[in-house]
Amino acid sequence: MAITASKPNVIKGGIALLVFYAVFSILSSGKEGVENAAFQEPVVARADQGSFDISIIESGILEARRSVTLASDLPSNRAKIIFLKPEGATVKPGEVIVKFDQAPFVEDIEKLAAKISDASAALAQAEEELQLTIQQGRASTERLLHNLEVAQLKHKSLKQAELPLRLTKSKNDLQAAELEHRLAKKKAKSKKDLLKQGFTKRSEYEQAKAAISETGAGLDLAKLRDKLLREMIAPGEIRQSELKLAELERKVAEQKTVNQHKLALKNAAMIRLNHRYDVLKKSLLSAKALLDKTILKAPVPGFVVYKIVSVQGEMRKVQVGDSVWQHNGFIVLPDMSEIITDLKIRETDIAQLEVGQTALIRPQAYPNMLLTGRVETIGTLATGKDEEMPRFLVRVAIADVDPKLRPGMTARTRIQTAQLKDVVRVPVEAVFYSGDQAVSFLWKMNKAVAVAIETGPSDGRFVVVTKGLSGGEKLLLHDPREVLGSEPAS
Repeated sequence: MAITASKPNVIKGGIALLVFYAVFSILSSGKEGVENAAFQEPVVARADQGSFDISIIESGILEARRSVTLASDLPSNRAKIIFLKPEGATVKPGEVIVKFDQAPFVEDIEKLAAKISDASAALAQAEEELQLTIQQGRASTERLLHNLEVAQLKHKSLKQAELPLRLTKSKNDLQAAELEHRLAKKKAKSKKDLLKQGFTKRSEYEQAKAAISETGAGLDLAKLRDKLLREMIAPGEIRQSELKLAELERKVAEQKTVNQHKLALKNAAMIRLNHRYDVLKKSLLSAKALLDKTILKAPVPGFVVYKIVSVQGEMRKVQVGDSVWQHNGFIVLPDMSEIITDLKIRETDIAQLEVGQTALIRPQAYPNMLLTGRVETIGTLATGKDEEMPRFLVRVAIADVDPKLRPGMTARTRIQTAQLKDVVRVPVEAVFYSGDQAVSFLWKMNKAVAVAIETGPSDGRFVVVTKGLSGGEKLLLHDPREVLGSEPAS
């Protein structure tokens, strides 16, 4: 923060850091050295008398008092951008800022219109459909009865003809396998005897032995097939046929019950059709409303500012071709008809501020532009610290609005906290303390003379002296006690 006065002094604040060592170099010379050094002119400033304007200067950011965020009202992420007003463009109320692709919503309207036409036709044909439904019910019942009759015949055939034949065949196959196996064993025994007598070859005997294994395997398979057929397959097929008969009988009974309730269901069907027709009409109105929402217009005057949002998994500003989510704001319109700037004022200066005080604002981008404003609010809680000093938020409302201004610009604000007339002021470097008593050191006849003073308001560079000085005095800008090691004359 910088603080200025209306009458700047030629003595720079940093001169207070130039201690009196060069003038009063007495570290090795005693009292005589002090007297000799007194002939050299020390660093001094004069006490001025006149008017004194006290101001606080602080930098802040220009912001719109109000801003409007634009977002899609279209469901999900169906809002595909096909037109965007350039960022930074100035817009008036009613001006188009964003256009979304209308094609999906036009298609929805066309589909709904077709469905409404179908629903209307369905209502007109409801009476005819009742007769058709009754006929279909009767036909369904007859078809089920036919299927039941066919299933009964198949079940009878399965039990009395098909399964007995398969069981007989399985028994015959088993007997044939047993016979074949006995013959194979008999042949192998004969080959073995002939081999011992030398009337056959060993290979023929080995083939006969292999035939025993092969026919044995065939016999085992025939036994297994016969057992499975008798114990599992045949009972399973009979049970499956019985279940099918029971299921068909149940369906016939259910169909008859349905047919008996068709007349009562007619009224319910009419109610459903009417309800569907009404829902479709409302959906059509909603679809037309969504079509209207494919165009976003400026509700207030302002500048177009793109927000950084999540687009396809990345954080960035939107562009043509992007699809945005419903209610996810992506454009801000700051209303620059009313501008504010928030300042962070140091704790030591906050007591000088009052609501309503005049302020002058100079944007950094336009150094020749000077705006007027007033202090609108003063924060009651510290917002943070700067160099270990708490700061308080002070809002300044800007009265002059220039069309060149943009949100986010930096501006320096000067708040005049006091306008004093006919007062004595001195540099803050000329004020020292002896305990709780403020003192200044006058430079008279090459000597430092202490004088008690009382101080008033300060702007950080100068301080008002309300008692002890009359103006025009030469004052030391250092504490001579640090050099002399004792109190100067008073």
